Amino acid sequence: MNRKNAVRLISFCAAAVLVAVGFAVKSRLELEQYRLEIQNTYSRSLDGLNSSVNNISLILEKAGYVTTAKQISNMAAQLLSEAESAKNSLSQLPSGQELTVLNRFLSQVGNYAMSVSKSLIENGGMSEEHTRSIEILQDTARKISKAVGDSAISYNNPSAWAEQMDKTLDSTVDTDSLAGALGTLEESLSDYPTLVYDGPYSDHLLEKEPLMIKNAETVTESQALETAALFTECDKEQLSFDGNVNGKIPAYRYVSDNVAAEVSCRGGYTVYMRKNREIGDYILEYSQALDKAKRYLEKTGMTGFIETYYFTDEGVCVINFAYLDGATICYTDLVKVGVAMDTGEIMLYEASGYLTNHTERAFETPAATAEQAREKVSGRLSVRETGLALIPTSSGGEVRCYEFVCKADDGQEILVYINASTLEEENILILLKSDGGTLTK
Repeated sequence: MNRKNAVRLISFCAAAVLVAVGFAVKSRLELEQYRLEIQNTYSRSLDGLNSSVNNISLILEKAGYVTTAKQISNMAAQLLSEAESAKNSLSQLPSGQELTVLNRFLSQVGNYAMSVSKSLIENGGMSEEHTRSIEILQDTARKISKAVGDSAISYNNPSAWAEQMDKTLDSTVDTDSLAGALGTLEESLSDYPTLVYDGPYSDHLLEKEPLMIKNAETVTESQALETAALFTECDKEQLSFDGNVNGKIPAYRYVSDNVAAEVSCRGGYTVYMRKNREIGDYILEYSQALDKAKRYLEKTGMTGFIETYYFTDEGVCVINFAYLDGATICYTDLVKVGVAMDTGEIMLYEASGYLTNHTERAFETPAATAEQAREKVSGRLSVRETGLALIPTSSGGEVRCYEFVCKADDGQEILVYINASTLEEENILILLKSDGGTLTK
């Protein structure tokens, strides 16, 4: 073989090897991408399941203090929605056995609440059997919530999901795997009652047209830019137009290196502003963050608000402000302000709730007195504070209520809302306090 043919042969062989290596690398990359997609699906599903079962537990805890059929019906609708979400998430997780009991619990809990509602309507009160059953349901829900929550913590890293993937592909089920943990949970769910079916229950929320922009005039891009600069605390030259945002509140979008803001096309109201950066060590206390947030609202012309609840997440303290109309706190008219706990920089502003619900209102003297409303609060609760509040309804409306800040025998703080006109029990919320802040569920 002459030198020229030898070189040619070597070149062909090298090319063939390169092609083979290329196919191998491509196949490996595709496999890794496939594994990553499955891991992400597992992670999202576990997070969804954790959120839903935690909400079910909270709703059932509230149910222990309800005295009216209306509120039980509202809670039943919430339970049905959360249970359906939980089942959807559960179906996408690896399991080594049929989770019959867990699925049955999720399928029946909402309809059981509906049967309790009917009992209240027909008998004028909660039967002892229903009270006992709800208490057992509460214990069962707490058990599920803790087990799923522990799994969510265990799998909050890529290496844990990679190990789970290997066990799933090998059909391995042990107590350390997610399938094993779900199996253990399944075996422990044997202490809740057979639930009564009363047929499917469903409701829907109609999208409410934002009142603040309903009759407002359209603003230009340059006018909206002025507003975006004010709320982002940036120079106009730093912001660039990033297109129109469609949706319930059509808006102009402006961006810079680490900030984005949306200003409504009609009215020129800032709908949303968010900055992104790494947050350093916490330096501020909550009181200092609150002062920064109040000053920001004053600077941007958002006056008449009072702080309600807050939470701190990843170094940003997000404070909820409700519009104060005279003596009535309008929880419907809500804005959120996020403050960086290292420098006090405003990182977040969100006003869709305020833009959707705020309008001029003419509140009259309530038809019922606070004393009359207080009599409607469960005898199991001790009332600590009383006030007036405007709260949203499940149908997208609003209702003025007496707000009672109460404490249960176990020390849990409960908010009870009694209609200021009809004395109906409109809502019950549980106050959740932690080192990170105070929220309601």
